[in-house]
This record gives sequence, C-alpha cells and structure tokens, in this order.
Amino acid sequence: MHFKFSPNILNRLGQELIPNPDQGIIELVKNSYDADATQCTVELINTDTTGGSILISDNGIGMDLAAISEGWFVLGRSKKAAREPTSLGRLPVGDKGLGRLAALKQGSKVQLKTRPKNKPAVEYSLTINWQDFEQASVVEDISFDVQKDMTNLPQGTEILIENLSIKFGRREVKRLARELLFLADPFDSDIAFRPRLIAPEFTDLEKQVNESYFDDAEYHLKSSVNRDGLVEASVLDWKDNLLFHGKHRDIYQKQKEPYKTAPAEFELWIFLLNPQSFSTKTASFGQVRKWLSEVGNVHLYHRGLRVKPYGDQGDDWLNLNYARARNPEVRPSTSTVIGRIIVNDPDVLLNQKTDRLGFIENEAFLELKRFAIDVLNWMAKERLTQTEKRRQIVKQESSRDVIDAKINIENVIEEAVPKPYRTKVRKVIQKYEEVKERETKALREDLQLYRSLATAGTTAAVFAHESGKPVTLINNIAKRIEKKGQELLGNVRYKESLSPPVAMLYNVSRSLLSFSNFPLHLLKREKRRTGRVDVSSAIDDIIELFEPFLEKSKIEIIKNNSDTQPFIRGSTALLEAIITNLLTNAINALLVEGSRTKGRQILISTEIIESYVQIKILDNGLGIRDINLNDIWLPGQTTKPEGTGLGLTIVKDSVTDLGGKVQAIAQGELGGAEFIIKLPLVGG
Repeated sequence: MHFKFSPNILNRLGQELIPNPDQGIIELVKNSYDADATQCTVELINTDTTGGSILISDNGIGMDLAAISEGWFVLGRSKKAAREPTSLGRLPVGDKGLGRLAALKQGSKVQLKTRPKNKPAVEYSLTINWQDFEQASVVEDISFDVQKDMTNLPQGTEILIENLSIKFGRREVKRLARELLFLADPFDSDIAFRPRLIAPEFTDLEKQVNESYFDDAEYHLKSSVNRDGLVEASVLDWKDNLLFHGKHRDIYQKQKEPYKTAPAEFELWIFLLNPQSFSTKTASFGQVRKWLSEVGNVHLYHRGLRVKPYGDQGDDWLNLNYARARNPEVRPSTSTVIGRIIVNDPDVLLNQKTDRLGFIENEAFLELKRFAIDVLNWMAKERLTQTEKRRQIVKQESSRDVIDAKINIENVIEEAVPKPYRTKVRKVIQKYEEVKERETKALREDLQLYRSLATAGTTAAVFAHESGKPVTLINNIAKRIEKKGQELLGNVRYKESLSPPVAMLYNVSRSLLSFSNFPLHLLKREKRRTGRVDVSSAIDDIIELFEPFLEKSKIEIIKNNSDTQPFIRGSTALLEAIITNLLTNAINALLVEGSRTKGRQILISTEIIESYVQIKILDNGLGIRDINLNDIWLPGQTTKPEGTGLGLTIVKDSVTDLGGKVQAIAQGELGGAEFIIKLPLVGG
C-alpha cells in the first residue's frame, strides 16, 4: 500500500494556496530566473474576459526529459533545495516546487514547450487538460506524453495557459505590471533579469519608475549588517554631505551581541514632501509625490528577487507609520520614503511561507527586521539630537536678543529722549511690556492646551495603527468565508444565507480601517508647513476620510464648489482642523436623540467674494440649543455629555491664525447649525 492523492489536492495546492492570480504568474517568472533567463515576457491574450490565455516565455536553459520528469512534474520537492548556484551565479529562489501549480490551474489547458541548452535544436512539448483529472479517482491515474521535435528556435521555455477562469481588468493588469516591474530591483542597473509584461499599463508604470528622483531626497541612509552580525550606518544630506555615522555599539542596544541573521544591506531615501523643500531642487514637489505613490515604501529583495508583501502599498512591515505617529518631527512614513533591503542569504537562514507571502518568522527573519528598525531608531535619535541642539541655540539667542534689546532701548532713552520725558517714556514701555507679558501668558496656556490635544492625537494614532492588524484579519476572514461559502453552498444558497453577514464584515473592516488612517492623515508633518493651500482639495480629502462614517450614518454630503479654485495662505493642518471639527459637529448633531432619522444632509459650499473665500458648513439637524451662541467658542463649553468642548475653540483659533473670521448661526438655511468662515485669498 502507498499514499494516493485525490485530484482535489491540485486545487488545494493551486488556487487555494496562492489566492491572487498575479502571484501565481510571478511564481512562473521566478522559475525563469532560476533557469538563468535574462529575458522573460508575460503576454495577456484576450484576458479582459474569461476564456483568455497567458503566455510566459523566457530564454533560460530549458528542460530536458529528466528535468521535466524529476523536477517540473514533482510537487512538494524541488532540486533547488540543494542551493547550488546557477551558471550565472544566481542562488535559486524556489524551494517547494509548488508555485507553478497556482498559475497552471488558472486555465483549463496548459501547453509546455521547452528547448534545453544541453540539447540544441531539440524541443520537448506536452499538454495538460485539467478536465481529465475530474474523471480520475487519483492523480496518479493521469499520464502525459512528451513530444520530441527538431527546431531552429534558441533555448528557452514557453508556457501557454488557455481558457482562463478569471479575467484581468485594468486594476488587475496594473497590479501584475507592478509586481513584474519590482520583482527584480528596478533601480539596480547591474541586474541581468528584467521581466516584462506586454501591456500599456506596464509601459506607463515603467516610465514612472524610471524617472528616479533619488537626488532630490532630503536624507539618504546607507547601512549594512555583515556575516559576523555587526552593523554600520551612515546618513547623508541631499548634497551628499555626511551628517551622521554609527557603528554597531551606537545602533544595537545589546552592544556586545551580533544580529543573528543573514548579511544584508539597507538603503533608504527620505523625502520632505512640501513645496518649500523643493524650491532649490530640480524636480517639483508634485512629480516626486506622484513617483513615491507608485514606488514608495521599503521593499525586501531576497537572492535578487522581491518578496511579497514587504513594501506593498499599504504594508508597513517596519512600522514606519507607527513610529511617525509617536514622533512626527524626525520620522518618515511609508509615503515619504523609498528603500530596499537586499539579502543574498547563502546559508539559507530565511524561509518563505508555503503560500509565498512573506517569510516564516524565525529568528533570522525577526533579527533582520530588528536590524532595519534599530537603524531607523538610531537615525531618528541622531536627527532629534540635532534638532534639539538647534532649538536650544534659538532659545538662548532669543533670550540674549531680548536682554540686548532692553539695553538698547535704555541707551536710546538716555541719548535721544530729553530728560523731562524719560520717565513718561519708560512708563509707556513698561505698560507695553505688561501687555506683551499677558499675551505671552495666554500663548503659554494655549500651548499647554494644544500639547494636550497633540498628546491625545498621537496616542489615538498609535492605537489606530495597532487596530489595523485585527482589521486586516477581519477582512481576510470575510474573504475566506465568502470563498468557502460559495464553494460549499453554491452562489444561490450563499447569497440567501451568508452574503449579508459577510457584507457586514467587509463594511465593518472598511470603517475601522478608515478610523485607523484618520489620525495618521491629520498628523502628517508636511501639513503644518506654511504655504499656498488649495481649499477645495483639502475639503475633498477630509470628506473622503469621513466617507465610511457618513455612509454608515446615512448622511448625504452636498458640495457646492466655487467656479474658481480658491487658494489661501497658511497650512493645510489649520484648514483641515477647521473642516474636521465642523464636520464632526454636524455629524454629531444629526445623530443626537430627537434628530431626523431620514434625509440627513450636510452642505459644504465655497464661494469667492472679492478678496476672500467664504466656506459654509450647515446641516439639517436640530441646530444650536441650550447654550448661548457666544459661549460655544469657549474651551470646555459643550451640550454633549461625551463632548470635550474644544472643537469650536480650535476652529476659532485656526480661523484667527489664518487671518479670517468665523460666524455661527443657531438655525441656518437647512434648519440646523450653520457656520460661515471667511479667509483671505492669495493668488492661484
């Protein structure tokens, strides 16, 4: 007796093992890399509908009969496990022989043609019809005939997957293009493996990636951990001047212990995404921001090829955003950096998971991650030390300047003011100093208030970041239930029984994810920089963040934008503080007991009147009640038991800082509260 396998095992190892179609295709491309191909092309044929085909072709060493029989057809074991370097010196990246099956099972038919390097002018071919397995009792019942023909074609392999069960829309094609483009480090000109996708989306993305704005980065981090586990790092500015340099004892807290991981290099470019920082550089702020939206984050390359999901859009595997929320002044985010960690791993310390999504979190991987995070912490500490030194110098200089100014005033009084008037002048100056002291005291009190608010905001950002992990888990569980439910119950019964609760899970995860993104969005450092602010864009960004809450509360947002795009002078953070707090107030007003349950509306309008922009935010709730209209701006004044009474105080202070005025109407045009903000315009 011996083990036998049902044909269903092919589904378990195929579609169910690797969930995304593009990931299966990437596994076939990796096979080309292991075969020493320098060229690999993926062609999508009529894949915008089901029934299309995918052709993957390369110029690798091909396979002879033995390689097909003992390698390609053997699942769960790979000759690559021997880890012998290829002729081109590559260390194979495959280790289980399962990856190709996910792609091959995407169609009902597969044609393999391969021309081995060791047998010139010979081509082997075979065809797999997956329907044959549906009639078989066990996998071993199906055999294949390999055809041998003579050919004039050069060495290489072609795999044609026909009659696809899935279709590739523009979004799927773009995702595949990105995966192929980043599979081999696109910023390393020495890599002799460049997979390509025959599709306009690939060409467009390749053009964006190749623009490369590295020279415009504010900081450039270079670090490495050697075979002995010792680390070294340097930080340079945009002019390539050395700012900081650290050795193992400076970076690793356990100074005498080495990192227990494979040798690696970590390189990171950090950008300050604000128009002011690009005033002396070649690229524009908009160009770099768009580039980073496609290529940003820290990517991990293992043995020459990228490993998912590290560095995917939305994947914060080094906790950059979490650290930034705690210390935004000296920390980058995933959207302001591009970086790469390169690990050759000749001793096979890192092992990929069976589904090919990431590494098994063994000691070597956790130590590799620790190395990168420790280097980032070291860089932040050095930058913070430098910033604090500058701040102390400014404080000391300011104190000296005040003392010098008082001495100068006294000298001028003695030299230029007639003696009978000196006492009177001194009294006026003393009165002025008393007024300035009262103003300074008020500013100190404001500073304490806003420090408390900042603490609350950064704390919320930390907890919100942590909530992203269970949110992702909820979403994955929903996907699993949906897939299994459709498989076991069929589409009709699934829609009747499981579809509604699964839809609720998706909605809940989407709402929670929005919540986790909210504090991080508002706390971005570049938003606090002064410059020209696009009023309409800022309002649109806030509305988009609120969308899940508005949808859940059945509140309709009506926007009436000015025909001309208004710009103000100030910071995005101040304008967002105004819009966010007024929008929060409006939502709360529509959800209080006694308010309407249907037809809830919030109107936001912008209008240019002479030299200012007028922003109106009004709702059809119950209006401002049980509080004097003049008292709503005072800190701590609120009619809601759970309210802080700080929102409208922040609104008024922010409007004042922007040189504008704000007015409240208890019952406005829609019946609820109405707020009118007027801010001075600057040229567009």
